[in-house]
Amino acid sequence: MRSPILVLICALLLSSCSRRVHYETPPAACSTGQLDLNAASEDELVRLPGVGGPTAKLILEFRSTHGKFRRPEQLLLIRGMSESRFLEFKQLVCAK
Repeated sequence: MRSPILVLICALLLSSCSRRVHYETPPAACSTGQLDLNAASEDELVRLPGVGGPTAKLILEFRSTHGKFRRPEQLLLIRGMSESRFLEFKQLVCAK
């Protein structure tokens, strides 16, 4: 005879092992007025709050070295880009 507790533990273990992890997918297109990070020029990037000439150049350099941005949060990988600075313009950018 099987213990009900043992059956419950086995059922919980099996259900936790079979769960799939769902990641948030980036939006497929930019909303009206958003700047596409993969097509933006240096002049367009400089217009973002908290982004100056040197940061815009680092963004373009990162894009040319690593390829297209898959999501705007990748800007946090750029040297000198803080989370607070990124949050100032997060809603203004997208990555197509």
